[in-house]
Amino acid sequence: MFILFTKDGEYYLYLDGTLRKTQERPRLKGNVIGYVIRYENGRVKLTSTPVYDSSKLDGLVEAVLVGSIKELKGYIFQTNDSIILHFGEVKGNAVENVQYLLVHGMPVQKGDIKTLINYMDTSYDLVKYMLKEHNTPEVVRSAVIALSRLNKCEEAIQLYNSLDSKFPEESLAVAECYEKVGEELQALKIYSFFSENKYRELERKLREKVNTLIDEFDRTGNVKTLFEALKVLPTYDAPSLKLGWYFMSKKNYREAVKYFEEAVKLRRDFSNLLALANAYVKNQQYEQALKIIEEAEKLRRNSSTAYLKGLAFEALNSPSGAMKEFLFACKEGLVEACSKIKPYMLYTPRDEFDPNSWIGYVLYGYKVEKVIGTGGMGYVLLVEKGMRKFAMKVVKKEFRYDELLYEVAKMQEISKGSTNLVRIFASFVDENFTDYYSSPPAIVMEYMEGGDLREVLVNSEYSTLRHSSKWSQLVAVIFSKLADAVVHVNKNGYVHCDIKPSNVLFTSRLPKYGDEALDALVSGKVEPKLSDLGSAVKLGLPVIHYTPYYAHPLQRFGGKAEYNFDVYSFTVSLYVALTNNFPFPEWLEREVEEAVTNPSKRESVMRDFYNVEPRMDYVPEEFRDLIERGLRGEISMEVISRELKYLIRYSYGIDITSNPSTSTIEI
Repeated sequence: MFILFTKDGEYYLYLDGTLRKTQERPRLKGNVIGYVIRYENGRVKLTSTPVYDSSKLDGLVEAVLVGSIKELKGYIFQTNDSIILHFGEVKGNAVENVQYLLVHGMPVQKGDIKTLINYMDTSYDLVKYMLKEHNTPEVVRSAVIALSRLNKCEEAIQLYNSLDSKFPEESLAVAECYEKVGEELQALKIYSFFSENKYRELERKLREKVNTLIDEFDRTGNVKTLFEALKVLPTYDAPSLKLGWYFMSKKNYREAVKYFEEAVKLRRDFSNLLALANAYVKNQQYEQALKIIEEAEKLRRNSSTAYLKGLAFEALNSPSGAMKEFLFACKEGLVEACSKIKPYMLYTPRDEFDPNSWIGYVLYGYKVEKVIGTGGMGYVLLVEKGMRKFAMKVVKKEFRYDELLYEVAKMQEISKGSTNLVRIFASFVDENFTDYYSSPPAIVMEYMEGGDLREVLVNSEYSTLRHSSKWSQLVAVIFSKLADAVVHVNKNGYVHCDIKPSNVLFTSRLPKYGDEALDALVSGKVEPKLSDLGSAVKLGLPVIHYTPYYAHPLQRFGGKAEYNFDVYSFTVSLYVALTNNFPFPEWLEREVEEAVTNPSKRESVMRDFYNVEPRMDYVPEEFRDLIERGLRGEISMEVISRELKYLIRYSYGIDITSNPSTSTIEI
């Protein structure tokens, strides 16, 4: 083959493998860089077959590799009507007499499918060629991606929809095409499966578009823009809400209900539920309104929910229910509700307080369900938040709550460290509070559904259990677990200061028969827990409260907190659980109480206290030594814990494992 061509300003003759420069200067047009020549009588004659530079070619050209020009690192390709010179690399091994495809001038063997697939996104012609000649699933998926990148979106979408199986790469590529052609919802659907980031990005853009349409409605009053907004992002509740309020303003409550219901389907949150409840009330659908309000109040109760509830009760002829809700709403500051109640209902004497007035009220985000206990220092309320029940202890306003709750934050942390301590979740103390009703000092605790040990000791329904042959074993298991809890509190530098049966709570109701109750305690189905950590005092600080009969005399006399106070209270509680009586005679108890207010009697009282022998005839033999040492302060809580475990294991033959692991309950 003879060729005359130019490259980089020089002219060359290629004569069957030999290259030399020449002075011949043929006239060249367009992209032609030379011609095939022939020799006649020693002179160069140009043929009509042009020579092209591959780098100047567009589209797809089929050619055969017929030779190379090593001096210029070039290759010679022949088509039916031209010669193409390629200067540079050839993908794969250069093999002569093999057919190639020149993709925008880059030679690729026709049989190298993998490389051709990689080049598809550079040439629309190559895409069409590959789909025609190699219509495999891999080629089709790659064609979708290539067409998307080549902005042939209609074809990319059509081809994508023909696929039986769709994978992330081609799906994400065609999703961008859907965006380009204005079918954003189709793109959003694909992104929801394959790219959370892309989904969020497009969703944000569509929300902004909806918001713009809503703003346009506010400017123009043209309600058509709201209906248009509905179509932009059907999962966005804003247009439905806006239409609901639009129809409310037109007093078309039926249509308002329709759109608020749609908004609630899309986003079932507090504000949407409240809007729907309001529309139901306006549309006289009072029972539906009550159901929606009750659902909303599981999230939050406020003056608006109470007022709407009151309106519904009022329409359903329930004046007492309505008045209760209106009263709450009024106290929360909703003026319209105040006009619905009798003025004297707002009056509360300064020296009287009924904790039942909190029922239905929301304290610190917790809805009060009922009063479950009243003690000397405070009230215990059953409260609910986020569909979970909690116990809230509210300190009576006549007490120095700042002293009682000063260490609660620390005790909250300590309560996480033992499964046999009632967990403290939160405390609320405002030293500058002005309204006890709305912001009382309070502690939020784990709710114990099983009641307390005192109920088990005195209620007739547990008589069979108390007289069971398993009773002493039950008591040992309960107090073994409680001992671990007390040890945990003490190790953190605190003294509980109020261990007694009413502060021993159960996670579930204790079965009423011995074997069943013992199995429940040993297996962990029922767990005893020590409560009232709010009474705990830091070691060495004065103790300002106590419970008669259970508190050590020195604690009652205002002594500084010491671990022995807990040993004594724990031992008395153990004695009471075993005998249903107190260890010391009543006359000694009276003397101790008299000495509380008359310090001059304390010395003689302490002599009597140490000289009087506790009555032990009703105490099971295996407990006597432990109880005697506990009452005299001759034993520590750690030793009590060990001896109770030893007793359970070797005297009763019960295998029980102490588990001081951290509770996993979270608020």
